[in-house]
Amino acid sequence: MSILNLLSVPKRALIERVFPKQKLLADIRSRWGQPGERHAWRPGIHFELTRAAANAELVDDKTWLDLEFPEIFSRLDTTTTPLGRQYLFSMMRTYVDDPSKLAERQACSRILRSDVALRESLQLRLAALRDDGHADIADCVFGEMPRTMMYPRLLLLWSAVGLLTLVAAISGVWPVWTIFATVAVNLVIIIRTFGGLRRHSEALKRALAMLPVADALCRVKVDAVAFRALGQLCEQAPVRKQAQNRLRWFALFQREAVQWVTIWFNVTFLAELVAYAHALKHFAQARVALQSTFELLGSIDAVVALASCLERCPDHCIPDISSAALIEMHDGYHPLLASPVRNSLRLDGRSALIAGSNMAGKTTMIKMVGINIILGRTLGFCLASRATIPHSSVMASIRREHSVESGNSHYFGEIERLQTFIESARCGSCRVFIIDELFSGTNTIERIAIAQAVLEELAEDAQVLVTTHDVELQQDLFADYDLYHFQENPDIEGFFDYRLKQGAAVERNAIRLLERVGFPEEVVARAMHLVASSSNPGPVSA
Repeated sequence: MSILNLLSVPKRALIERVFPKQKLLADIRSRWGQPGERHAWRPGIHFELTRAAANAELVDDKTWLDLEFPEIFSRLDTTTTPLGRQYLFSMMRTYVDDPSKLAERQACSRILRSDVALRESLQLRLAALRDDGHADIADCVFGEMPRTMMYPRLLLLWSAVGLLTLVAAISGVWPVWTIFATVAVNLVIIIRTFGGLRRHSEALKRALAMLPVADALCRVKVDAVAFRALGQLCEQAPVRKQAQNRLRWFALFQREAVQWVTIWFNVTFLAELVAYAHALKHFAQARVALQSTFELLGSIDAVVALASCLERCPDHCIPDISSAALIEMHDGYHPLLASPVRNSLRLDGRSALIAGSNMAGKTTMIKMVGINIILGRTLGFCLASRATIPHSSVMASIRREHSVESGNSHYFGEIERLQTFIESARCGSCRVFIIDELFSGTNTIERIAIAQAVLEELAEDAQVLVTTHDVELQQDLFADYDLYHFQENPDIEGFFDYRLKQGAAVERNAIRLLERVGFPEEVVARAMHLVASSSNPGPVSA
Protein backbone atom coordinates (compact mmCIF):
# COMPACT_ATOMS: atom_id res chain seq x y z
CA MET A 1 0.00 0.00 0.00
CA SER A 2 1.26 3.51 -0.87
CA ILE A 3 2.40 5.68 2.03
CA LEU A 4 -0.16 8.26 0.84
CA ASN A 5 -3.00 5.88 1.62
CA LEU A 6 -1.80 5.48 5.22
CA LEU A 7 -1.92 9.15 6.04
CA SER A 8 -4.75 11.48 6.87
CA VAL A 9 -5.74 14.01 4.21
CA PRO A 10 -3.86 17.02 5.76
CA LYS A 11 -0.70 14.98 6.21
CA ARG A 12 -1.07 13.56 2.72
CA ALA A 13 -1.30 17.07 1.25
CA LEU A 14 1.86 18.04 3.12
CA ILE A 15 3.71 14.95 1.90
CA GLU A 16 2.61 15.69 -1.68
CA ARG A 17 4.11 19.17 -1.47
CA VAL A 18 7.37 18.01 0.04
CA PHE A 19 7.60 14.88 -2.13
CA PRO A 20 5.93 15.67 -5.50
CA LYS A 21 7.15 12.35 -6.91
CA GLN A 22 4.85 10.55 -4.46
CA LYS A 23 1.88 12.56 -5.75
CA LEU A 24 2.81 11.80 -9.33
CA LEU A 25 3.21 8.11 -8.56
CA ALA A 26 -0.17 8.04 -6.82
CA ASP A 27 -1.77 9.63 -9.88
CA ILE A 28 -0.10 7.11 -12.20
CA ARG A 29 -1.34 4.21 -10.08
CA SER A 30 -4.88 5.58 -9.87
CA ARG A 31 -5.16 5.69 -13.67
CA TRP A 32 -3.80 2.21 -14.32
CA GLY A 33 -6.45 -0.09 -15.77
CA GLN A 34 -9.01 2.73 -15.88
CA PRO A 35 -10.61 4.23 -19.01
CA GLY A 36 -9.33 7.53 -20.28
CA GLU A 37 -11.59 10.43 -19.43
CA ARG A 38 -10.34 13.34 -21.47
CA HIS A 39 -10.89 14.65 -24.94
CA ALA A 40 -7.30 15.66 -25.38
CA TRP A 41 -5.76 18.73 -26.93
CA ARG A 42 -4.67 18.11 -30.56
CA PRO A 43 -4.41 14.31 -30.45
CA GLY A 44 -4.35 13.94 -34.23
CA ILE A 45 -1.68 16.50 -35.17
CA HIS A 46 1.15 13.96 -35.57
CA PHE A 47 -1.07 11.82 -37.80
CA GLU A 48 -2.12 14.78 -39.96
CA LEU A 49 1.47 15.95 -40.41
CA THR A 50 2.79 12.49 -41.35
CA ARG A 51 -0.14 10.82 -43.13
CA ALA A 52 0.93 11.96 -46.62
CA ALA A 53 4.31 10.26 -46.21
CA ALA A 54 2.93 7.14 -44.50
CA ASN A 55 3.79 4.02 -46.46
CA ALA A 56 0.76 2.12 -45.16
CA GLU A 57 -3.01 1.85 -45.43
CA LEU A 58 -4.86 4.28 -43.20
CA VAL A 59 -8.28 4.27 -41.56
CA ASP A 60 -10.14 6.87 -43.62
CA ASP A 61 -11.73 9.87 -41.94
CA LYS A 62 -15.37 8.89 -42.46
CA THR A 63 -14.85 5.34 -41.21
CA TRP A 64 -13.06 6.76 -38.16
CA LEU A 65 -16.08 8.92 -37.36
CA ASP A 66 -18.80 6.47 -38.35
CA LEU A 67 -17.39 3.70 -36.16
CA GLU A 68 -17.10 6.07 -33.17
CA PHE A 69 -13.33 5.85 -32.97
CA PRO A 70 -12.89 9.37 -31.51
CA GLU A 71 -14.68 8.15 -28.37
CA ILE A 72 -12.90 4.77 -28.45
CA PHE A 73 -9.58 6.58 -28.66
CA SER A 74 -10.52 8.73 -25.65
CA ARG A 75 -11.26 5.58 -23.63
CA LEU A 76 -7.90 4.06 -24.60
CA ASP A 77 -5.96 7.26 -24.02
CA THR A 78 -4.33 6.92 -20.62
CA THR A 79 -1.00 8.16 -21.94
CA THR A 80 1.27 10.26 -19.78
CA THR A 81 2.42 12.72 -22.45
CA PRO A 82 0.96 14.50 -25.50
CA LEU A 83 3.64 12.67 -27.52
CA GLY A 84 2.23 9.30 -26.47
CA ARG A 85 -1.32 10.50 -27.05
CA GLN A 86 -0.50 11.62 -30.59
CA TYR A 87 1.44 8.45 -31.35
CA LEU A 88 -1.43 6.29 -30.04
CA PHE A 89 -3.80 8.18 -32.34
CA SER A 90 -1.49 7.48 -35.30
CA MET A 91 -1.25 3.80 -34.30
CA MET A 92 -5.03 3.48 -34.31
CA ARG A 93 -5.27 5.11 -37.74
CA THR A 94 -2.59 2.96 -39.41
CA TYR A 95 -3.06 -0.65 -40.55
CA VAL A 96 -0.04 -2.87 -39.88
CA ASP A 97 0.97 -5.36 -42.57
CA ASP A 98 3.85 -6.92 -40.63
CA PRO A 99 2.50 -9.49 -38.11
CA SER A 100 5.76 -9.31 -36.15
CA LYS A 101 5.14 -5.63 -35.40
CA LEU A 102 1.73 -6.41 -33.93
CA ALA A 103 3.24 -9.32 -31.99
CA GLU A 104 5.90 -6.97 -30.61
CA ARG A 105 3.26 -4.54 -29.35
CA GLN A 106 1.46 -7.36 -27.60
CA ALA A 107 4.70 -8.71 -26.11
CA CYS A 108 5.58 -5.26 -24.73
CA SER A 109 2.07 -4.94 -23.31
CA ARG A 110 2.43 -8.27 -21.51
CA ILE A 111 5.77 -7.18 -20.03
CA LEU A 112 4.31 -3.90 -18.80
CA ARG A 113 1.25 -5.57 -17.30
CA SER A 114 3.37 -7.98 -15.28
CA ASP A 115 6.35 -5.75 -14.41
CA VAL A 116 4.88 -2.94 -12.32
CA ALA A 117 8.27 -1.46 -11.38
CA LEU A 118 9.32 -1.18 -15.03
CA ARG A 119 6.03 0.38 -16.07
CA GLU A 120 6.03 2.99 -13.32
CA SER A 121 9.71 3.76 -13.88
CA LEU A 122 8.96 4.55 -17.53
CA GLN A 123 5.92 6.66 -16.65
CA LEU A 124 7.77 8.67 -14.02
CA ARG A 125 10.48 9.59 -16.51
CA LEU A 126 7.98 10.39 -19.26
CA ALA A 127 6.08 12.64 -16.85
CA ALA A 128 8.63 15.41 -17.47
CA LEU A 129 6.78 15.91 -20.79
CA ARG A 130 3.23 15.60 -19.44
CA ASP A 131 2.22 19.25 -19.86
CA ASP A 132 -0.30 19.82 -22.70
CA GLY A 133 2.00 22.47 -24.16
CA HIS A 134 4.18 19.65 -25.45
CA ALA A 135 1.45 18.89 -28.01
CA ASP A 136 3.08 21.59 -30.15
CA ILE A 137 6.31 19.61 -30.48
CA ALA A 138 4.82 17.74 -33.46
CA ASP A 139 4.39 21.02 -35.35
CA CYS A 140 8.02 21.87 -34.71
CA VAL A 141 9.61 18.57 -35.75
CA PHE A 142 7.13 17.32 -38.40
CA GLY A 143 5.56 20.52 -39.73
CA GLU A 144 6.94 23.03 -42.18
CA MET A 145 10.47 24.21 -41.63
CA PRO A 146 10.48 27.61 -39.88
CA ARG A 147 11.52 30.55 -41.99
CA THR A 148 15.01 31.82 -41.41
CA MET A 149 15.67 35.06 -39.57
CA MET A 150 16.27 38.18 -41.63
CA TYR A 151 19.68 39.84 -41.27
CA PRO A 152 21.11 37.40 -38.70
CA ARG A 153 24.57 39.01 -38.79
CA LEU A 154 23.13 42.49 -38.20
CA LEU A 155 21.11 41.03 -35.33
CA LEU A 156 24.27 39.54 -33.82
CA LEU A 157 26.09 42.87 -34.20
CA TRP A 158 23.29 44.80 -32.50
CA SER A 159 23.18 42.24 -29.70
CA ALA A 160 26.89 42.82 -29.12
CA VAL A 161 26.22 46.58 -29.00
CA GLY A 162 23.50 46.02 -26.40
CA LEU A 163 25.78 43.86 -24.25
CA LEU A 164 28.59 46.41 -24.55
CA THR A 165 26.17 49.21 -23.59
CA LEU A 166 25.03 47.30 -20.52
CA VAL A 167 28.59 46.62 -19.35
CA ALA A 168 29.71 50.19 -20.04
CA ALA A 169 26.75 51.75 -18.23
CA ILE A 170 27.15 49.50 -15.20
CA SER A 171 30.85 50.33 -14.99
CA GLY A 172 30.13 54.07 -15.30
CA VAL A 173 31.89 54.57 -18.63
CA TRP A 174 28.62 55.48 -20.41
CA PRO A 175 25.57 57.25 -18.98
CA VAL A 176 22.68 55.11 -17.72
CA TRP A 177 20.26 56.55 -20.28
CA THR A 178 22.08 54.59 -23.02
CA ILE A 179 20.67 51.38 -21.47
CA PHE A 180 17.11 52.70 -21.74
CA ALA A 181 17.69 53.74 -25.35
CA THR A 182 19.00 50.27 -26.19
CA VAL A 183 16.11 48.61 -24.39
CA ALA A 184 13.59 50.70 -26.35
CA VAL A 185 15.14 49.64 -29.67
CA ASN A 186 15.28 46.01 -28.52
CA LEU A 187 11.60 45.99 -27.56
CA VAL A 188 10.70 47.18 -31.07
CA ILE A 189 12.88 44.43 -32.58
CA ILE A 190 11.36 41.76 -30.32
CA ILE A 191 7.79 42.80 -31.07
CA ARG A 192 8.29 43.08 -34.84
CA THR A 193 10.67 40.16 -35.33
CA PHE A 194 10.19 37.66 -32.54
CA GLY A 195 6.46 38.10 -31.91
CA GLY A 196 5.41 35.96 -34.86
CA LEU A 197 8.05 33.34 -34.08
CA ARG A 198 7.24 32.93 -30.40
CA ARG A 199 5.05 29.84 -30.81
CA HIS A 200 7.69 27.99 -32.82
CA SER A 201 10.39 29.14 -30.42
CA GLU A 202 8.49 27.70 -27.45
CA ALA A 203 7.80 24.48 -29.37
CA LEU A 204 11.51 24.14 -30.14
CA LYS A 205 12.33 24.52 -26.43
CA ARG A 206 9.88 21.74 -25.64
CA ALA A 207 11.33 19.60 -28.43
CA LEU A 208 14.77 19.95 -26.90
CA ALA A 209 13.29 18.88 -23.56
CA MET A 210 12.66 15.46 -25.13
CA LEU A 211 16.38 14.72 -25.33
CA PRO A 212 17.17 14.47 -21.60
CA VAL A 213 13.97 12.44 -21.11
CA ALA A 214 15.17 10.00 -23.75
CA ASP A 215 18.53 9.76 -21.98
CA ALA A 216 16.76 9.11 -18.67
CA LEU A 217 14.73 6.28 -20.23
CA CYS A 218 17.95 4.71 -21.48
CA ARG A 219 18.99 4.22 -17.88
CA VAL A 220 15.98 1.94 -17.23
CA LYS A 221 17.08 -1.69 -17.06
CA VAL A 222 15.12 -3.75 -19.56
CA ASP A 223 15.67 -6.40 -22.19
CA ALA A 224 16.40 -4.28 -25.28
CA VAL A 225 15.43 -7.15 -27.58
CA ALA A 226 11.97 -7.54 -26.04
CA PHE A 227 11.46 -3.78 -25.72
CA ARG A 228 12.93 -2.64 -29.01
CA ALA A 229 11.94 1.04 -28.71
CA LEU A 230 14.08 1.42 -25.58
CA GLY A 231 16.93 -0.34 -27.33
CA GLN A 232 16.68 2.07 -30.23
CA LEU A 233 16.69 5.03 -27.86
CA CYS A 234 19.97 3.79 -26.42
CA GLU A 235 21.45 3.20 -29.87
CA GLN A 236 20.59 6.74 -30.90
CA ALA A 237 22.21 8.42 -27.88
CA PRO A 238 25.19 9.69 -29.96
CA VAL A 239 22.83 11.21 -32.54
CA ARG A 240 20.87 12.99 -29.81
CA LYS A 241 24.13 14.27 -28.37
CA GLN A 242 25.01 15.82 -31.72
CA ALA A 243 21.60 17.48 -31.88
CA GLN A 244 22.06 18.84 -28.36
CA ASN A 245 25.47 20.25 -29.29
CA ARG A 246 24.12 21.95 -32.40
CA LEU A 247 21.29 23.60 -30.44
CA ARG A 248 23.00 23.95 -27.07
CA TRP A 249 22.86 27.76 -26.87
CA PHE A 250 19.13 27.85 -27.42
CA ALA A 251 18.67 24.88 -25.10
CA LEU A 252 19.95 27.02 -22.23
CA PHE A 253 16.72 29.00 -22.26
CA GLN A 254 14.63 25.97 -21.20
CA ARG A 255 16.53 25.64 -17.93
CA GLU A 256 14.69 26.89 -14.86
CA ALA A 257 17.79 28.68 -13.55
CA VAL A 258 17.88 30.83 -16.69
CA GLN A 259 14.17 31.36 -17.35
CA TRP A 260 13.59 33.90 -14.60
CA VAL A 261 16.27 36.25 -16.00
CA THR A 262 15.51 35.58 -19.67
CA ILE A 263 13.34 38.67 -20.04
CA TRP A 264 16.22 40.87 -18.88
CA PHE A 265 18.66 39.16 -21.23
CA ASN A 266 16.21 39.72 -24.08
CA VAL A 267 15.45 43.39 -23.57
CA THR A 268 19.09 44.35 -22.96
CA PHE A 269 20.93 42.42 -25.66
CA LEU A 270 18.39 40.13 -27.46
CA ALA A 271 19.98 36.98 -26.04
CA GLU A 272 17.14 34.55 -26.82
CA LEU A 273 16.53 35.99 -30.28
CA VAL A 274 20.20 35.60 -31.18
CA ALA A 275 20.25 32.04 -29.81
CA TYR A 276 17.10 31.22 -31.79
CA ALA A 277 18.61 32.58 -35.00
CA HIS A 278 21.69 30.43 -34.36
CA ALA A 279 19.48 27.37 -33.68
CA LEU A 280 17.63 27.82 -36.98
CA LYS A 281 20.91 27.47 -38.89
CA HIS A 282 21.39 23.98 -37.43
CA PHE A 283 17.79 22.91 -37.00
CA ALA A 284 17.54 20.99 -40.30
CA GLN A 285 20.49 18.79 -39.26
CA ALA A 286 19.03 18.12 -35.81
CA ARG A 287 15.45 17.58 -37.01
CA VAL A 288 15.85 13.91 -37.97
CA ALA A 289 17.09 13.09 -34.47
CA LEU A 290 14.19 15.03 -32.93
CA GLN A 291 11.65 13.21 -35.13
CA SER A 292 13.01 9.81 -34.18
CA THR A 293 13.12 10.73 -30.50
CA PHE A 294 9.51 11.95 -30.65
CA GLU A 295 8.27 8.69 -32.18
CA LEU A 296 10.24 6.41 -29.89
CA LEU A 297 9.11 8.26 -26.75
CA GLY A 298 5.56 8.35 -28.11
CA SER A 299 5.58 4.64 -28.90
CA ILE A 300 6.75 3.75 -25.38
CA ASP A 301 4.04 5.91 -23.81
CA ALA A 302 1.41 4.53 -26.20
CA VAL A 303 2.24 0.91 -25.47
CA VAL A 304 1.86 1.62 -21.73
CA ALA A 305 -1.64 2.93 -22.49
CA LEU A 306 -2.29 -0.18 -24.60
CA ALA A 307 -1.23 -2.37 -21.66
CA SER A 308 -3.58 -0.41 -19.38
CA CYS A 309 -6.44 -0.96 -21.83
CA LEU A 310 -5.83 -4.72 -21.97
CA GLU A 311 -5.65 -4.81 -18.18
CA ARG A 312 -9.09 -3.17 -18.10
CA CYS A 313 -10.46 -5.49 -20.81
CA PRO A 314 -9.20 -8.98 -19.93
CA ASP A 315 -11.77 -10.53 -22.29
CA HIS A 316 -9.75 -9.96 -25.43
CA CYS A 317 -7.85 -12.14 -27.88
CA ILE A 318 -5.02 -11.98 -30.38
CA PRO A 319 -6.76 -12.48 -33.73
CA ASP A 320 -5.65 -14.71 -36.55
CA ILE A 321 -5.22 -12.54 -39.63
CA SER A 322 -6.21 -14.47 -42.73
CA SER A 323 -5.47 -13.80 -46.38
CA ALA A 324 -8.81 -15.46 -47.15
CA ALA A 325 -12.22 -13.78 -47.03
CA LEU A 326 -12.99 -15.03 -43.52
CA ILE A 327 -14.57 -13.05 -40.71
CA GLU A 328 -15.11 -15.02 -37.53
CA MET A 329 -15.97 -13.38 -34.24
CA HIS A 330 -16.80 -15.38 -31.11
CA ASP A 331 -18.40 -13.50 -28.22
CA GLY A 332 -17.45 -10.15 -29.72
CA TYR A 333 -18.49 -6.97 -27.99
CA HIS A 334 -18.52 -3.21 -28.52
CA PRO A 335 -15.93 -1.26 -26.46
CA LEU A 336 -18.22 1.67 -25.62
CA LEU A 337 -21.02 -0.33 -23.98
CA ALA A 338 -20.96 -0.62 -20.20
CA SER A 339 -22.73 -4.01 -20.17
CA PRO A 340 -22.41 -5.33 -23.71
CA VAL A 341 -24.30 -8.34 -25.02
CA ARG A 342 -21.79 -10.60 -26.76
CA ASN A 343 -22.53 -11.96 -30.21
CA SER A 344 -20.83 -14.36 -32.59
CA LEU A 345 -20.69 -14.43 -36.35
CA ARG A 346 -18.88 -16.37 -39.09
CA LEU A 347 -18.69 -15.28 -42.71
CA ASP A 348 -16.60 -17.54 -44.93
CA GLY A 349 -16.41 -15.88 -48.32
CA ARG A 350 -19.89 -14.44 -47.85
CA SER A 351 -21.51 -11.22 -46.70
CA ALA A 352 -24.15 -10.57 -44.04
CA LEU A 353 -27.56 -8.93 -44.33
CA ILE A 354 -28.92 -8.06 -40.89
CA ALA A 355 -32.59 -7.13 -40.53
CA GLY A 356 -34.40 -5.76 -37.52
CA SER A 357 -36.17 -2.73 -36.14
CA ASN A 358 -34.63 0.40 -34.69
CA MET A 359 -32.80 -0.01 -31.36
CA ALA A 360 -32.72 -3.79 -31.69
CA GLY A 361 -28.93 -3.88 -31.97
CA LYS A 362 -28.19 -4.38 -35.66
CA THR A 363 -26.15 -1.19 -36.15
CA THR A 364 -24.18 -1.87 -32.96
CA MET A 365 -23.46 -5.35 -34.31
CA ILE A 366 -21.93 -4.26 -37.60
CA LYS A 367 -20.01 -1.49 -35.83
CA MET A 368 -18.65 -4.06 -33.38
CA VAL A 369 -17.32 -6.24 -36.20
CA GLY A 370 -15.79 -3.28 -38.04
CA ILE A 371 -14.20 -1.89 -34.87
CA ASN A 372 -12.67 -5.23 -33.96
CA ILE A 373 -11.20 -5.77 -37.41
CA ILE A 374 -9.57 -2.33 -37.23
CA LEU A 375 -8.32 -2.90 -33.66
CA GLY A 376 -6.91 -6.26 -34.73
CA ARG A 377 -5.12 -4.76 -37.73
CA THR A 378 -3.78 -1.67 -35.91
CA LEU A 379 -3.24 -2.57 -32.24
CA GLY A 380 -3.17 -6.37 -32.51
CA PHE A 381 -6.15 -7.38 -30.35
CA CYS A 382 -9.89 -7.94 -30.67
CA LEU A 383 -12.57 -7.66 -28.01
CA ALA A 384 -13.76 -11.26 -28.38
CA SER A 385 -12.97 -14.69 -27.01
CA ARG A 386 -11.66 -15.78 -30.41
CA ALA A 387 -11.38 -14.02 -33.75
CA THR A 388 -10.19 -14.49 -37.31
CA ILE A 389 -10.12 -11.34 -39.41
CA PRO A 390 -9.21 -10.74 -43.05
CA HIS A 391 -6.03 -8.97 -44.10
CA SER A 392 -8.02 -5.97 -45.29
CA SER A 393 -8.86 -2.42 -44.42
CA VAL A 394 -12.43 -1.48 -43.47
CA MET A 395 -14.66 1.21 -44.93
CA ALA A 396 -17.92 2.26 -43.29
CA SER A 397 -21.04 4.22 -44.13
CA ILE A 398 -23.18 4.55 -41.02
CA ARG A 399 -26.39 6.55 -40.91
CA ARG A 400 -26.08 9.18 -38.21
CA GLU A 401 -29.38 10.26 -36.70
CA HIS A 402 -28.19 13.72 -35.73
CA SER A 403 -26.40 14.55 -38.97
CA VAL A 404 -27.11 18.03 -40.32
CA GLU A 405 -27.37 16.46 -43.76
CA SER A 406 -30.86 15.90 -45.04
CA GLY A 407 -32.79 15.37 -48.24
CA ASN A 408 -30.80 15.41 -51.45
CA SER A 409 -27.53 16.43 -49.76
CA HIS A 410 -27.61 13.27 -47.64
CA TYR A 411 -28.53 11.11 -50.62
CA PHE A 412 -25.76 12.48 -52.82
CA GLY A 413 -23.24 12.09 -50.03
CA GLU A 414 -24.30 8.47 -49.63
CA ILE A 415 -24.10 7.61 -53.33
CA GLU A 416 -20.65 9.21 -53.59
CA ARG A 417 -19.51 7.11 -50.65
CA LEU A 418 -20.93 3.92 -52.14
CA GLN A 419 -19.33 4.72 -55.49
CA THR A 420 -16.00 4.84 -53.64
CA PHE A 421 -16.84 1.47 -52.08
CA ILE A 422 -17.46 -0.10 -55.51
CA GLU A 423 -14.22 1.31 -56.92
CA SER A 424 -12.26 0.12 -53.88
CA ALA A 425 -13.79 -3.36 -54.08
CA ARG A 426 -13.08 -3.70 -57.78
CA CYS A 427 -9.42 -2.71 -57.44
CA GLY A 428 -9.01 -4.79 -54.27
CA SER A 429 -7.85 -1.93 -52.04
CA CYS A 430 -10.59 -2.73 -49.51
CA ARG A 431 -12.48 -5.98 -49.01
CA VAL A 432 -14.66 -5.26 -45.96
CA PHE A 433 -17.53 -2.77 -46.00
CA ILE A 434 -19.84 -1.79 -43.12
CA ILE A 435 -23.11 -0.23 -44.30
CA ASP A 436 -26.12 0.91 -42.29
CA GLU A 437 -29.54 1.14 -43.99
CA LEU A 438 -28.89 2.10 -47.58
CA PHE A 439 -30.77 5.01 -49.13
CA SER A 440 -33.11 5.47 -46.18
CA GLY A 441 -34.25 8.84 -47.49
CA THR A 442 -35.62 7.54 -50.81
CA ASN A 443 -38.94 5.93 -51.73
CA THR A 444 -39.41 2.22 -51.03
CA ILE A 445 -39.45 0.88 -54.60
CA GLU A 446 -36.32 2.70 -55.72
CA ARG A 447 -34.55 2.14 -52.39
CA ILE A 448 -34.91 -1.64 -52.59
CA ALA A 449 -33.91 -1.76 -56.27
CA ILE A 450 -30.79 0.39 -55.85
CA ALA A 451 -29.80 -1.35 -52.61
CA GLN A 452 -30.02 -4.77 -54.25
CA ALA A 453 -27.94 -3.66 -57.24
CA VAL A 454 -25.24 -2.05 -55.08
CA LEU A 455 -25.03 -4.92 -52.60
CA GLU A 456 -24.82 -7.55 -55.33
CA GLU A 457 -22.02 -5.59 -56.99
CA LEU A 458 -20.04 -5.22 -53.76
CA ALA A 459 -20.45 -8.89 -52.83
CA GLU A 460 -18.69 -9.97 -56.01
CA ASP A 461 -15.32 -8.64 -54.79
CA ALA A 462 -15.68 -8.04 -51.04
CA GLN A 463 -17.48 -8.89 -47.83
CA VAL A 464 -20.28 -6.59 -46.73
CA LEU A 465 -22.05 -6.30 -43.39
CA VAL A 466 -25.22 -4.33 -44.01
CA THR A 467 -28.31 -3.57 -41.97
CA THR A 468 -31.77 -3.03 -43.39
CA HIS A 469 -35.42 -2.47 -42.54
CA ASP A 470 -36.40 -3.80 -45.95
CA VAL A 471 -37.11 -7.47 -45.33
CA GLU A 472 -37.81 -7.81 -49.06
CA LEU A 473 -34.04 -7.75 -49.62
CA GLN A 474 -33.70 -11.05 -47.78
CA GLN A 475 -35.27 -13.05 -50.62
CA ASP A 476 -33.31 -11.10 -53.23
CA LEU A 477 -29.83 -11.37 -51.75
CA PHE A 478 -29.56 -14.74 -50.01
CA ALA A 479 -27.40 -16.12 -52.86
CA ASP A 480 -24.48 -13.92 -51.71
CA TYR A 481 -25.52 -12.90 -48.20
CA ASP A 482 -26.00 -14.92 -45.04
CA LEU A 483 -29.21 -13.73 -43.38
CA TYR A 484 -29.33 -12.57 -39.77
CA HIS A 485 -31.78 -10.59 -37.73
CA PHE A 486 -32.49 -9.02 -34.37
CA GLN A 487 -35.94 -9.57 -32.95
CA GLU A 488 -38.17 -7.54 -30.65
CA ASN A 489 -39.56 -9.36 -27.65
CA PRO A 490 -42.49 -7.51 -26.09
CA ASP A 491 -42.50 -9.94 -23.17
CA ILE A 492 -39.15 -8.86 -21.70
CA GLU A 493 -38.08 -5.66 -20.00
CA GLY A 494 -36.70 -3.22 -22.54
CA PHE A 495 -38.25 -5.09 -25.49
CA PHE A 496 -34.89 -6.28 -26.93
CA ASP A 497 -32.43 -9.01 -25.97
CA TYR A 498 -29.77 -7.75 -28.49
CA ARG A 499 -29.00 -11.32 -29.57
CA LEU A 500 -28.03 -11.91 -33.18
CA LYS A 501 -30.13 -14.65 -34.73
CA GLN A 502 -29.44 -16.56 -37.91
CA GLY A 503 -31.95 -16.69 -40.73
CA ALA A 504 -34.48 -14.30 -42.19
CA ALA A 505 -36.69 -12.08 -40.06
CA VAL A 506 -40.18 -13.57 -40.18
CA GLU A 507 -41.87 -12.51 -36.95
CA ARG A 508 -43.71 -9.22 -36.74
CA ASN A 509 -43.49 -7.95 -33.19
CA ALA A 510 -43.20 -4.25 -33.93
CA ILE A 511 -46.97 -3.77 -33.73
CA ARG A 512 -47.12 -5.68 -30.43
CA LEU A 513 -44.72 -3.09 -29.03
CA LEU A 514 -47.34 -0.44 -29.71
CA GLU A 515 -49.71 -2.35 -27.49
CA ARG A 516 -47.03 -2.75 -24.81
CA VAL A 517 -46.33 0.98 -24.59
CA GLY A 518 -50.05 1.83 -24.42
CA PHE A 519 -51.22 2.76 -27.92
CA PRO A 520 -55.02 2.83 -28.34
CA GLU A 521 -56.42 -0.66 -28.90
CA GLU A 522 -58.19 0.35 -32.11
CA VAL A 523 -54.91 1.60 -33.61
CA VAL A 524 -53.13 -1.66 -32.76
CA ALA A 525 -56.02 -3.75 -34.10
CA ARG A 526 -56.14 -1.82 -37.36
CA ALA A 527 -52.39 -2.22 -37.85
CA MET A 528 -52.68 -5.96 -37.26
CA HIS A 529 -55.52 -6.19 -39.78
CA LEU A 530 -53.55 -4.29 -42.41
CA VAL A 531 -50.56 -6.60 -41.99
CA ALA A 532 -52.75 -9.70 -42.20
CA SER A 533 -54.43 -8.48 -45.36
CA SER A 534 -51.20 -7.36 -47.00
CA SER A 535 -50.45 -8.96 -50.33
CA ASN A 536 -46.73 -9.07 -49.50
CA PRO A 537 -45.91 -12.79 -49.19
CA GLY A 538 -43.03 -12.10 -46.83
CA PRO A 539 -39.39 -13.08 -47.00
CA VAL A 540 -37.93 -16.42 -47.87
CA SER A 541 -35.37 -17.93 -45.53
CA ALA A 542 -32.03 -18.94 -47.00
